[in-house]
Amino acid sequence: MYFISQIKRRSGKIGEVLLGVDLGTTSVKVVAYTLDGRKVAESEKEYKTFHPRPDWAEQDPLEWIRALFTSMRKTLIEVRKKGLKIEGLCTTGQREGVVPLSERGTVLSKCIIWMDQRSTSESIYMTKVLGVREIYRLTGLRPSPNFTAAKLIWLKKHSPLVYGKTRVFLQPKEFLNYFLTGIICSDPSLASRTMLFDIRKLEWSEELAEVFGLSLEKMPEVRPSDDVIGYVKDDVARKLGLEKPVPVINGGGDRPCEALGGGVIVRGVAGESTGTATNVMMSVEEPFLDPKMRFLCSGHVLKNKWLLEGGTSPTGAILRWFRDNLAFPEVQEARKRGLNPYDIIVEEAERVAPGSEGLIMLPFFMGSKAIRWNPYLRGAFIGLTLGHTRAHIARSIMEGVAFLCKEIFEAYEDAGLYIKEVRLLGGAAKSILWAKIKSSVWEKRVLVLKEHDAAALGAAMLAGVGLNVFKDYEEAVKRMVAVNVVFKPITEWVTVYRKLYKKYIQYCNALEALLNRNKWFNQSFLQR
Repeated sequence: MYFISQIKRRSGKIGEVLLGVDLGTTSVKVVAYTLDGRKVAESEKEYKTFHPRPDWAEQDPLEWIRALFTSMRKTLIEVRKKGLKIEGLCTTGQREGVVPLSERGTVLSKCIIWMDQRSTSESIYMTKVLGVREIYRLTGLRPSPNFTAAKLIWLKKHSPLVYGKTRVFLQPKEFLNYFLTGIICSDPSLASRTMLFDIRKLEWSEELAEVFGLSLEKMPEVRPSDDVIGYVKDDVARKLGLEKPVPVINGGGDRPCEALGGGVIVRGVAGESTGTATNVMMSVEEPFLDPKMRFLCSGHVLKNKWLLEGGTSPTGAILRWFRDNLAFPEVQEARKRGLNPYDIIVEEAERVAPGSEGLIMLPFFMGSKAIRWNPYLRGAFIGLTLGHTRAHIARSIMEGVAFLCKEIFEAYEDAGLYIKEVRLLGGAAKSILWAKIKSSVWEKRVLVLKEHDAAALGAAMLAGVGLNVFKDYEEAVKRMVAVNVVFKPITEWVTVYRKLYKKYIQYCNALEALLNRNKWFNQSFLQR
């Protein structure tokens, strides 16, 4: 057995690479980076999400492993072809899932993943027994079926045999580490998403477990995110074709790793990540709770840091909805020209003047999280006329998402957290038009990074810190995070967007008031 104390500070050498393994919601991605942040190999393999009922979402952990083998082998082949050597790997991934593991290490059921809503009544129960404000004070979270504790209460009630036989409940990244090393442990960034973790003490809360009727004996040990927890087991290494013992660093949740991979490590620098949904994040030096509970506070992969998050309901997915349901000509044109349909959609949206000629999109197609926290809200296009085209609708979607983020930025700054620059992360960061819109709506400098897979990069950086290749996170950021382009607000656009944003807020408030009063709608929503 190798121990952490045996790994001494050393300078990285040319030819060394670090692996970032990202177990996402739709696929597992394995990426190899040089010590200066250059991507040299990557592979990705998708897996299924099962929906036994409309509001359920499950995945098979064994499919994760099969996907990991496929992706890892392909990446390692490319690494060897280039004469490079693997120095270590670190894992990151989707948060809040539940993998029940027996005493013998057997998976007892499919993983209930983060988006599963079956435990809605359990989250309501949690609110009744402790209250939203007290739960927020203790955990930095608001009660939700997304978080682990609500899922565990559901399991205990509806699957008592599974709950009783479970030795430990793991989140997806933790299960991946167990498969690779045989070691069972969590880290602060994932433990803090269970709603059983004290956000100030950074330890499991006996008080919360007792109130919710859960057992902390079934929760894993919490170790630092940059801990070397072990080495890839011999049998796994042979199947993967690894030629020497490869250390595995603990890692953490995808959003905290994304913050590290984007260089969002100091107060005043925010990250905005838009993929399926959007998250606006910032690293702080102490637990920071908003008196109005508009954003969440979680543990971080960085020692002595916490992560503030303004997570939204689907945003980028609205543009995908537009592509799949309205943009048929654009999709056909993309096929003819061998392009991505989004390229054509953005190309046409760019011809529309800022403000979409008065068309405003309210981005609440699946309710609202930060900052309104209202599941009854729904999306809307306001101001439609016969003169508007699909291009106007596409641009209004991009502008509406930017307005939503502006609300979150204003909540941060209202709470005393000034933001001087925003770093764009996630798939939407590839759009130059969207970056210009965001910079002008937010009236802030916006940075687009060379590496869009910030979560995988952040995991690789954690590996470098854990192996003492980098002396600290600041050095890792300097060496591995590179800015590609900087956007500044366009004066003419700012004038338009200031006026439009005021209307956006008025429309949101009016729609929220209308739907909150509509008891029939509320009941219909709850019965879905």
